[in-house]
Amino acid sequence: MRRDTNAGSLKKEKAVEARWCYLFLALPIIGFILLQVYPILWTMRWSFYSYSGVESTARWVGMRNFISFFTTDMTYWHAWGNTLKFALCKVPIELTLALGLAMLLQDGRKGAGIFRSLYYLPNVVSVAIIGVVFSNLFSYFGVINVFLQKIGLIKEGIDWFANKNYAMGVVVAGSIWNTFGINVMYFMAALSGVPADLYESADLDGASSWTKFVHITLPMIVKMGQIILLMSVVGTLSTNDYIVAMTNGGPAGGTNTVMSYMTTKFVPGFADTTTPAIGYGCSMGLVTTLLFMLIAVGYNKLNKKLSNIY
Repeated sequence: MRRDTNAGSLKKEKAVEARWCYLFLALPIIGFILLQVYPILWTMRWSFYSYSGVESTARWVGMRNFISFFTTDMTYWHAWGNTLKFALCKVPIELTLALGLAMLLQDGRKGAGIFRSLYYLPNVVSVAIIGVVFSNLFSYFGVINVFLQKIGLIKEGIDWFANKNYAMGVVVAGSIWNTFGINVMYFMAALSGVPADLYESADLDGASSWTKFVHITLPMIVKMGQIILLMSVVGTLSTNDYIVAMTNGGPAGGTNTVMSYMTTKFVPGFADTTTPAIGYGCSMGLVTTLLFMLIAVGYNKLNKKLSNIY
């Protein structure tokens, strides 16, 4: 009888624990369905329609939206080129600088805590504000032009946002300033897991700083480095509101990323028309998602190669 009582108590306790688990999971699951699953299904539905926000005027067009931007909408593919150019310029510079600074701050130098806070601070500032700040800094009569004229590097102001290459350089600089600090913190966390005994043994063997970096630091942080690289690539490719606030894709679409292009053309409230082609934008969004997936597959293959090296 006592065994049956104990078994019954255990079942009740497990049932209570299960209810609490489902209760804690309910909110994230509901949020995932409402904010992830439903928008994806909604996008898939309207991608096959000519739809501008009014259901009564929507009409089925099948694959016409997809065929159209694959064959005639070259602006979308130019935006993809800008996105890849932006990522290739930003990610290597940002991660290299972040790792270098993290190694300096990891040495426990005086005032390192203050520097950590300062480098992290831009990460908590709205990207829209950062876009406005940098657009003013690099305006024709902005601080940058004034400073360069005073030190004699230029004779007259540069119109940074009239040239595609200059504008892209400014966009990259502002984006690095925005996300640089968080990557420093990530690398510092990775470096803190490297055993000090390894460096001490290397010092006894007379290893140089470069040898220790290549044969100790990199192999020990490569797993964390892969995660940091993934987050940096994903964040860079999905850059949107920062571009909209800073250049709005100019000049002549030279700084438009794929996400900012879709936002300013097909999202109500941001589009330059009161009746944007939402259905066409939905089809474009689906293809963009598939292209992101292909990039993710390529990244996974790169991860495997890195794992084989280290």
